[in-house]
Amino acid sequence: MTSAQIEPSQAEIILPRHVAITPDGNRRWAKKHGKKAIEGHEEGTKVFKTILKHASARNVEYVSMWGMSLDNFVKRNPAEVAGLLNLFRKEFKDLAQDEDIHRNKVHVNVLGRWQEKFPFPVRGAVQEAIDATKDYSKLFLNIFLAYSGTDEMLEAVKSIAEKAKDAKEKLLITPELLKQHLYTKDMPPVDLLIRTGGEPHLSAGFMMWDCADSQLFFTEKYWPDFTTGDFDEALAEYATRGRRFGK
Repeated sequence: MTSAQIEPSQAEIILPRHVAITPDGNRRWAKKHGKKAIEGHEEGTKVFKTILKHASARNVEYVSMWGMSLDNFVKRNPAEVAGLLNLFRKEFKDLAQDEDIHRNKVHVNVLGRWQEKFPFPVRGAVQEAIDATKDYSKLFLNIFLAYSGTDEMLEAVKSIAEKAKDAKEKLLITPELLKQHLYTKDMPPVDLLIRTGGEPHLSAGFMMWDCADSQLFFTEKYWPDFTTGDFDEALAEYATRGRRFGK
């Protein structure tokens, strides 16, 4: 079903509060067009800006974007990683000064091991965007860098184990306790997860706890080819689905 088949008012009524995106296909798009991998990432960044602006206009409160996995940082070609880091530095500096970000009061949050893995100039640019938007609370942009959901979950379990050792009474393990030890402790669950690139699977446990009950939308399109119309189609399809949560 396309967005044209659903009245805008219907889609707005059942609008997802939290949309997460796995923007796959930058390198394959570049190869298809005879370009370098970094050019695919640059094109993907342009799409990211367009989709973020559109999501804000649609009043999606939380947008979570996977920017780089921990495996990407460790295992990919060093030249490609260096190119990505330079791209992050530029884009986060731009993000800190982006008029739409400030007009829409978008709070920028960056999660993962970027603080320990990224070189100082890149860390500084990321922190600049965080600091420039730290007082905003209308909309939320979460970017995951040097991130692994498996790593996040293991760190949460380790943290709870340390807390249990110091507890005077037996620590009761609850979903709420686990959530409070995740990077995403201040975010609501993911309502809709969009993955581009034609490979309908999840990767490295991306937001595994928060995506437990998510609706999934897969598209064959590579991320640089993803449009606002495709985003609206995902929202429209979400609006047609019933969420039963085991009932």
